[in-house]
Amino acid sequence: MGKFLTLIILIFSFQSWTKAEDIKEFEIEGVTIGDSLLKYADQKEIKNNSSFHYNSKKFGSYYLKLENSDYDGLQIDFENSGNFIIEGFGGKIFFKENFMEKCLIKEKEILSSIKEILKSKAHYINHGITPHNYDKSGKSVGSWHTFELNDGSGFINLECMDWSDDINFEDNLELMILSKKFQDFVNENY
Repeated sequence: MGKFLTLIILIFSFQSWTKAEDIKEFEIEGVTIGDSLLKYADQKEIKNNSSFHYNSKKFGSYYLKLENSDYDGLQIDFENSGNFIIEGFGGKIFFKENFMEKCLIKEKEILSSIKEILKSKAHYINHGITPHNYDKSGKSVGSWHTFELNDGSGFINLECMDWSDDINFEDNLELMILSKKFQDFVNENY
């Protein structure tokens, strides 16, 4: 019953996407591309709790813990300027036990819904299970799917990441919404 209820909740949460054409029309927990991170946290909190994973500090990441949500939290990627404009965000679900088994089952459910919703609105790529570029040792692996919106405004990525113990990240499923601007930055600075 619990799996059925979770699937129903996820399907209803994707229904708001059915008419979306531009990346700015997609949202998770009310967060959208182009919002200011200042809607969700004050400037001091952002500065004290942000991280910079890239070769440049042009963009930072801020983690927003969620309660009463399908997601455990949101990683919000913002332009490191005075306005803290959101250029990417990802809903994360953490799995403590049987990670890959549980993650891949949930990934399959979400992937099916996204494919149905986006049908002809995006180009889909299944990257398979690959090492993550962030981990230079190659020990962190995950399955990865990309939807590039036909209008060129951005990308939706879905991944299950099994991070190496050497990397201080929790294993997770992440559904990411990224502007083209941010995806281009990531491609150049990873």
